[in-house]
Amino acid sequence: VHYFSNLSWAPLFFGLKRLRAGLWVNGWLVVSLLVWMALIGHFLPAAAVLLTPYLVWVVFATFLNSAVCRLNPTKNGCNEARFQDDLIKLRQRAADYANGT
Repeated sequence: VHYFSNLSWAPLFFGLKRLRAGLWVNGWLVVSLLVWMALIGHFLPAAAVLLTPYLVWVVFATFLNSAVCRLNPTKNGCNEARFQDDLIKLRQRAADYANGT
């Protein structure tokens, strides 16, 4: 589950511009990794320790995601990044229409 959640983050955040959904996925990744480290730590303590750099990275990525969310406030269910992306697409469609393509 952790692996597939990790795989879903990039398309959700970058592709769909769902910044807050990406933040929730990051939060889930931190929690699930902490649980996994606690579970595996009973049987393979070295494996839990080796996951620590990954945990640090996921926590750092969560802080970055949070900062991006703060810089792109949500208005009417649409964040600024999605609005800008939609605006760029609309401009391109208008240019294509004006050029007859």
